[in-house]
Amino acid sequence: MKAYDIRQVTEVDLPLLGQLERSTFTETFQSVYGADDLQAFLEERKSDAAIRQEWSRADAAYYIIAVAGTAAGFLKINLFRQPDNGTLLPEPVMEVEKIYVQKAFQGKKLGKALMEYAYDIARENFVCTVWLGVWEHNLSARKFYEKEGYTVFGEHSFFVGSQRDRDLLMRKAL
Repeated sequence: MKAYDIRQVTEVDLPLLGQLERSTFTETFQSVYGADDLQAFLEERKSDAAIRQEWSRADAAYYIIAVAGTAAGFLKINLFRQPDNGTLLPEPVMEVEKIYVQKAFQGKKLGKALMEYAYDIARENFVCTVWLGVWEHNLSARKFYEKEGYTVFGEHSFFVGSQRDRDLLMRKAL
């Protein structure tokens, strides 16, 4: 028996998803950004309205991972979305846009479980290339993705408030 459950987010889950989005981003990056930039980002990109809009996109799907009934993290994928830097990857493609686990649950291989779940979805949809973006200074995430077989193929800018960051774009063939 698995020590966790993964389920697709439904409309009733949106308040919980919003809480997870805000808490995991803040836990992960509060030491990186100034308070004003972080607050502006949370209001613009992590508000309940913004998350509802992302969730309602036809190519997007969110999944929550729970341990003993407690939400521990989430995954967001975008089927058939090419990178925004002009690179055309072998199709069909899938973006793993977000994969976050709350700090209290890290070290329990839940990120790996979410990634495996994403691969299952990719295979069901005959995806041959999975890609993602990762902040260049998030060394633990980069190490995880490299261990999964991802390689860098480009970059793009990511803004948190007024702060511009460089994300590395990574891909993996299935």
